[in-house]
Parts: sequence; structure tokens; C-alpha cells
Amino acid sequence: MTSQRIGKYACMEFEYRYLISDIPNGLLDGQTGWLITDRYFPDTRLRLRHMKSISSGEDVYKLTQKYRTESQSVYEATITNIYLSEAEYSRFESLEAKILKKIRYPYKTKNHSLSIDVFEDRHHGLVLAEMELENKMEVVGFVMPSFVLKDVTDDPFFTGGNLSALTDEEFRQGLSQRIRDHARHSRSPRRN
Repeated sequence: MTSQRIGKYACMEFEYRYLISDIPNGLLDGQTGWLITDRYFPDTRLRLRHMKSISSGEDVYKLTQKYRTESQSVYEATITNIYLSEAEYSRFESLEAKILKKIRYPYKTKNHSLSIDVFEDRHHGLVLAEMELENKMEVVGFVMPSFVLKDVTDDPFFTGGNLSALTDEEFRQGLSQRIRDHARHSRSPRRN
């Protein structure tokens, strides 16, 4: 996470999100990564997260507020994390929430680190990569790996809060439509 502070407790996050067409070779064979269960509370900007390490079994519990102001670009968000004990997490876990599950794997390119999220349950088949940066300038020189289908940072469909709230039908139709649109756009001749 970035160290640029907003106020006393929040930080500015610079994040890019990519739709993945193919899982990189060997990614799923590794013993590193996190099983993540996110619980999005309706009508709030709050998310309860349980992360379980694939390698060590370590548990991390967080309550997060994440939002974008009108003056922030689609690549920026303000984020505040509160780390919880298991007992504190259990108290929040009983609240009504929309659930999103994924496995997050670390992936390194030549100059950048990505987190690749392989979604589970009703979002099975969706694979996204996220790249968090310390500042906007770090994206200079980033060459998208061949497995990246497209940059979807500016598409609110792919935010966790939105994905968790979609019905199965809305998710399948929305994802299919975006993939079709991308294929159609990639085949059309470019104008000078």
C-alpha cells in the first residue's frame, strides 16, 4: 500500500486493474498467495476481509473503507484499514453482507509486481490483475504481459463492491458483453 497519507489515518492508493485472458504458466502451482473472503456491507463503503495464507495458514482480518472523491481519477482511491482480532472479526461477520471469494497470487514482471485474483464460487472464471503503485509515475515503462486482455480500471463493473452485488445472471451477461466488445474493438481497423 502507498505511504501517501490523506488526513491522519487514511492513505491514497494508486491502483490499476486488468482483465486477464489466460492464467500465467505456473502461477497456480506456487505455494504462495492468500485465500480472500470479502464481505461488502450494503449502503456503506465498508468491506470486511478475511485473508488466509496458502503457505503458512496465517489469518489476517481487516475492516476497510475505500472510496473515490470527485477530484480523484479512476486510478486513485482513499483507503483506511483497521486490523482486527479474530473475535472482533466474528462480531462484524454476523452483519448482512454481499460476499466475494478469490485466491490472490503474487506475480512479478520485469519492473512491477501484480496481484492476480482468481475468483471462486459464482464468479468462477473471472481473473483480474491489480497493480498498486506508490505514485502515478511508477506506471511509466509498464509493459502489459501477454496474458492481459485489457485495462479495466475505469470500468466500475470490475470493482469488488459491484461484483459482490450482481446477480449470477448480471455477472455472466456483463462479463460476456465486455469480452465481446473487446474482441469486436480489437478486430476493427484503426483510423489515423
